Amino acid sequence: MKPSVRIVDLAVELKNKTARNVQHLAIQCPFQNRLSALADILVVYGKGGKVIVFTQTKADANSLLLSDKIKQDIEVMHGDIAQNQREVTMKRFKEGKFRVLVATDVASRGLDIPNVDLVI
Repeated sequence: MKPSVRIVDLAVELKNKTARNVQHLAIQCPFQNRLSALADILVVYGKGGKVIVFTQTKADANSLLLSDKIKQDIEVMHGDIAQNQREVTMKRFKEGKFRVLVATDVASRGLDIPNVDLVI
């Protein structure tokens, strides 16, 4: 029997809600299966468009970059990468030179990237 999923709208009374054309999904995944699940999510939900994956740590970002399970073009952006290289990476992502940008949550502040199809 499949467990039921219940979505609760915690922002019922808020004026600034997410745009109506944004779909939020939550997927349960055991920790040890996260790379395989992410690879599948990129294929199924990424649909060939731009994707941003946020990680908690630089090590997590780097492990995604080095994973043999992720088959898409991928680059990382975090605090250990020089500012000029982060700017080059951001420019290349905006221009569509690669599909998947992996960024730590610290590096993510202030990102404004149009036409992103999926955020994880």
